[in-house]
Amino acid sequence: MSSDGLADRPLVLSAFDLPDAAALMVHSCEDCACPVSATGGGRALTPVAAGAMADESTWMRGQEITEMRLDPRHWLLFNPVGNGGVVVLNEPALSIFAGFRHPVTIAAARTAAGQDAAAFAGVCNRLAALGMIHPAGEPPRPQFAPSKVLTAWLHVTNACNLRCPYCYISKSNDGMTESVWRSSIAAVMRSAQSNGFEAVKLKYAGGEASLQSRHLLTMHQYAKGLAAEHGLNLQATLLSNGVSLPPALVQLLKEEQIRVMISLDGVGDQHDVQRPFASGRPSFRFVDVTIGELLERGHPPHLSITITSRNARGVPEVVRYALDRQLSFSLNFFRDNDCAATFADLQYEERDMIAALLETFEVIRQDMPSWSVLGSIVDRGQLLEPRQHSCGVGHDYVVIDQNGKVAKCHMEIERTLGDVFRDDPLDLVRRDTTTTLNLLVDEKEGCRDCQWRYWCSGGCSVATFRATGRYDVRSPNCNIYKAIYPQALRLEGLRILKYG
Repeated sequence: MSSDGLADRPLVLSAFDLPDAAALMVHSCEDCACPVSATGGGRALTPVAAGAMADESTWMRGQEITEMRLDPRHWLLFNPVGNGGVVVLNEPALSIFAGFRHPVTIAAARTAAGQDAAAFAGVCNRLAALGMIHPAGEPPRPQFAPSKVLTAWLHVTNACNLRCPYCYISKSNDGMTESVWRSSIAAVMRSAQSNGFEAVKLKYAGGEASLQSRHLLTMHQYAKGLAAEHGLNLQATLLSNGVSLPPALVQLLKEEQIRVMISLDGVGDQHDVQRPFASGRPSFRFVDVTIGELLERGHPPHLSITITSRNARGVPEVVRYALDRQLSFSLNFFRDNDCAATFADLQYEERDMIAALLETFEVIRQDMPSWSVLGSIVDRGQLLEPRQHSCGVGHDYVVIDQNGKVAKCHMEIERTLGDVFRDDPLDLVRRDTTTTLNLLVDEKEGCRDCQWRYWCSGGCSVATFRATGRYDVRSPNCNIYKAIYPQALRLEGLRILKYG
């Protein structure tokens, strides 16, 4: 694009132009109920209907579009009520876009632009397909992808070899018996089939699920068989603290195509300050060895980074650690809970969090990955695709504890609604109005008129209720989100510019 010929030609780029776009739009919220059903790269661009941009038709730019400069020759556009994601323009294309600031006919816009007719038509068609310009009086509406994956959190065991201060689980030696996990998996498969899902995603969690590795692998074999019987695709992830995954287990996880999510909150002391062993010993070096083993065997993990006031300053370093190893990662803000209530130093200040995140974004800018970070760097507010709910709680997500009890959210796993032995778990969570309410973002005070509403969706419902006593208000992290969203979009624009 730096050559004179390309610099003079109007150019419009988006994530749809990147090779392997679908695989690079990563929903990285493995340790929560964030959507897994669709990916931004999996959506197809809808071409403009033939004749829609005839000379006499009147078009204009979207009114809510964010516009920012990426570098001296390129600009970024993002329409928060559209479906095109981040769009990158060079100067000639930007001049065409600027001609639609007010309603104008295509013929008049072409004359004003003074561009080659074919180039002008190409740019206009791209801008229209990406939702940057629209017929006057017909602004784009966000398209909400229907859920195709039922996600089930299986609480394999309550036991854990670490004692993380922010954990919401009261530890014990309880674990799923064979009758419980068989009934749980069977109930999930029945729910998925009867409700028209195409796939099931199982999250083997705890506690530390790898402490029950033999049961886990047997469970997965059983799940594979049932999924095949029901005509369902099966996905699975092991959520682990990573302190003890023997090479033999790593190999089996790879062979079974069970993804691995490792919790890593920092490098060295920054990790150890909030993820010590039960004895108080530091755990980072053990996790580092496990990550190395997974990489060596060609089964790279996803890293989950929980940010508290204790480790916020170390987030840029752990993200650099991930990027150096070409590992995907997600940044998760600490969520207050009863078990963590005695640790007053976990709560973060808005200013400190924003500063840490912006410093982290600069690390990413310097070592830009090919995959999109929009699904992983902004806590629960993923900017990959528009959505009406902040997560799948109450819709396409079920939690089953070690006794077969069903809950809506793993953060409130003790608030059970029934069990898998008698009930349809998905029906239980969908009918419930007594526990966590995952409302439409348009029903939340402070969100209805926000430009980011269909991307942020109001934040985590559990965290909001804990802070405010209400589900129908915006997230207590709202100011943080608004501060970092523009810079997150900037990173996506730079990624598109680098790889597109």
